[in-house]
Amino acid sequence: MSVMRLQAQGVICLIAFLGGLALAGCADPTRQVISKPFLAESPSPETIFGEATIGPKASREAIQNIQVPPLPHQGPLTLDECLELAQKVSPSLDSADQGYVGALWNRWRAITDFLPSVGTSYGMTYHGDMETSLNRSGRKSYSWGAQIDQPLFTGGRNVANYLLAKLGVAEADIAKTQAREDLLLAVKQAYFSILATEKALAVAKSTVVNLTSHLSVAQNFFDVGMVPRNQVLEAEVELAKAQQELTTQSRNLVVNKARLNILLRQPVEHNIRVTDELKRLKFPLTMDICMDIGLNDNPEIRLALNKVEAGAKNVDVARSALYPQIQLSYNTSSIGNTPRASGGWSSDSSSWNVAAVATLNVWEWGKSKAGVEMSKVALNQAINNLTSLQDNTKLEIATNYQNLISASLNIDVSAKAVESAAEDLRMVTERYQEQVATNTDVLDAQTRYSNAQYEHFQALYNYNLAWAAIERSLGRRVPPQGLPNNPLRRPTQPLQPQAGGR
Repeated sequence: MSVMRLQAQGVICLIAFLGGLALAGCADPTRQVISKPFLAESPSPETIFGEATIGPKASREAIQNIQVPPLPHQGPLTLDECLELAQKVSPSLDSADQGYVGALWNRWRAITDFLPSVGTSYGMTYHGDMETSLNRSGRKSYSWGAQIDQPLFTGGRNVANYLLAKLGVAEADIAKTQAREDLLLAVKQAYFSILATEKALAVAKSTVVNLTSHLSVAQNFFDVGMVPRNQVLEAEVELAKAQQELTTQSRNLVVNKARLNILLRQPVEHNIRVTDELKRLKFPLTMDICMDIGLNDNPEIRLALNKVEAGAKNVDVARSALYPQIQLSYNTSSIGNTPRASGGWSSDSSSWNVAAVATLNVWEWGKSKAGVEMSKVALNQAINNLTSLQDNTKLEIATNYQNLISASLNIDVSAKAVESAAEDLRMVTERYQEQVATNTDVLDAQTRYSNAQYEHFQALYNYNLAWAAIERSLGRRVPPQGLPNNPLRRPTQPLQPQAGGR
């Protein structure tokens, strides 16, 4: 009974110890400091979070005291400034950095499979019978052992796992590029949306001013009996619509600024200002060059190619189960009645042995064969996914490039329409003041003028957004001067009609 009580107490202590470890882990939800991998290139933290977790001065205090960098200045921010700050404070980029560090550690873990493993054990055994109590001395024995194992042949499993780990590092690096490109596109969308909304808000304000002035003229004409009451009512209705549009654009501007503030990790209510970069610059690449760059540099395609290579290595891993596993082991042990396990190496109770062990699963009802076939299926699926991504990327680039051309042409057409609509409104307004044109003519002319301005700024917005979308498809930024060192550049003719530029 005493032995049973002793065992029960030991089990209770073990459960309490494990429970304490679990509670300790749950009680500390803060970000954990990680170590830089060795036998690999040291990652350079790209975010403020990475500097606190994998940087040279990583510490818990650094994590707890992370401060978001302030805006570079109080004036309007340029697009490049917004992009730089967003990359510094983005949690998604930090997660991608952490994933890269994890992939480096996984590669080191794969390397350790080639190296010998060393283990040791030490134990005390209490020998007694049912009549022995805890107050009486029983017989105790102590044992110590050590073991060294070195894999000699694993059917290619260790090699395949190492190559998979290397592909995992490449995949994590691609994921960093993917996260960065997604962030850059989101910042550009928010940035250009603010500019487009500001211009739409200016148009709405101008429309309210014009319609207020027209209402005043119509009211004066009605007061002297020159026009009926319905013309005043029509002007009031159109003015109310313009005021509603002004309210809508004001709301849109606040929302778009909040979106950019979130990406820059600024207070959501901050009245951020941006410089006017809603322009048309000439796009320097032809669609053929865009296709070449996209099919080589697009992050999704690079990731799919990586998965195809990983699928091939997984087939090798599965096939390794069909081959014998050979391992060399060295074991030593010592048993005695003292805590030093009595006598050590020279004692009769000590022993050692060296063994080469080969194991092979002779029959397991086709389990290993099924694993190989499943890995082949996954490989074929990865190849099909790569083909689909290549086709989708071609369509995406073609669509964005055509959107760029269409928006460029619309900028010219809409600019001309704005000039014509402005002159039309001026002439109709003067004719109405002379009572040659009707009230409806003035309201229609004002509507045409406002719509022409909206369409012009929308074309500018679409052009810049299409440029940003092409950059996302290519996986790189395209400056207005082009890519001078691009090895894929070919002297092909541009599409007709040629886009103007952002």
